[in-house]
Amino acid sequence: MKDVKSGMIRDFFKEVFSAVKCPESLSVPVIDGLLETSLRGVDSHGIRLMPHYVEAALAGRINLSPRMSCGETSPTTAVLDADNTFGIAAAARAMEKSIELAGRQGMGCTVVKNSTHFGAAAIYAHQAARADMIGLCFTSVDALVFPFGAKRTFLGTNPFCFAAPCEGEAPFCLDMATSAISWNKLRQYKEKGLPLEPGWAADKEGKACTDVEKAAGLLPAGGYKGYGLGLVIEILCALLAGMPYGEHIPKMYPLNGEKRQLGHFLMALDVSRFVEVPVFKNRVRTLCDELRSLPAAGGVDRVMVAGDPEKAVYAGRTAGGIPVSGEEVKNFRRIAEKLGVDEKKYRPIFGA
Repeated sequence: MKDVKSGMIRDFFKEVFSAVKCPESLSVPVIDGLLETSLRGVDSHGIRLMPHYVEAALAGRINLSPRMSCGETSPTTAVLDADNTFGIAAAARAMEKSIELAGRQGMGCTVVKNSTHFGAAAIYAHQAARADMIGLCFTSVDALVFPFGAKRTFLGTNPFCFAAPCEGEAPFCLDMATSAISWNKLRQYKEKGLPLEPGWAADKEGKACTDVEKAAGLLPAGGYKGYGLGLVIEILCALLAGMPYGEHIPKMYPLNGEKRQLGHFLMALDVSRFVEVPVFKNRVRTLCDELRSLPAAGGVDRVMVAGDPEKAVYAGRTAGGIPVSGEEVKNFRRIAEKLGVDEKKYRPIFGA
């Protein structure tokens, strides 16, 4: 494991995406999204995904020359057709539209169709929070999760993300899968040969297991509650967008040329339509600080609120760099060799 400055990783990624003839209108939001996610410590959805995205483009799954279209369907709603391009680029544009609508009408909702994996949901919720709005965003994903009581996976990890602007610090942000963990986190544990925590995954019979090699799917967070919330998100994303749902969604892995046909839902609420923005941001900060000041129970160092761990990691990684694992270096090297990118230019990543 080595720490690499984000600027060096950005330069390498820019050359990689240029080598696959990806226009900057697509590559910039993708690179920014992956780096932001890794800087916040969400490594399962950060820079490690670059090789997958590039391979998906080379396989024809991701359209590098999309005709994205976004049509307003009412004063507060829009539908964006991603034309099978990078989900991060499409979702970022969709949140821009939601923010625009909310600026006009107080609320904006954009549904995205014909999309692909959109990375970490916090990317887009933070977009709204930076505009002094509340952001909510969800996505449907292929069938990786056992519905409560079922012996077969059917729903996706279907993340729920909410962000609100906060005085004097990064936004309050809750970004969570409705499963116990994300599938990319399970893949990280598999790469490292680590056992899973109880309650995270189940085998092909739907029985809970901790052996990552036997894990056939994930368990919902909180049992039937996570299952119910995941189903709500499936309806908002897949059904509103007219996209496949559940086990009918083409899988992320193994990678091939099949289009994913994912749907996303992104909403922005203009805080100023309810309360003065400085008052709201100050109260969010006060609420968080009061929670942080609560006495800690046994086994816990201190009380935190959603997003606190990411804020601490962000500060450290902005200064010291993003940890890059040996597995990630191997995958980056494979992509560099395939595309003819000179890795000697990026020695902090690849070594001498």
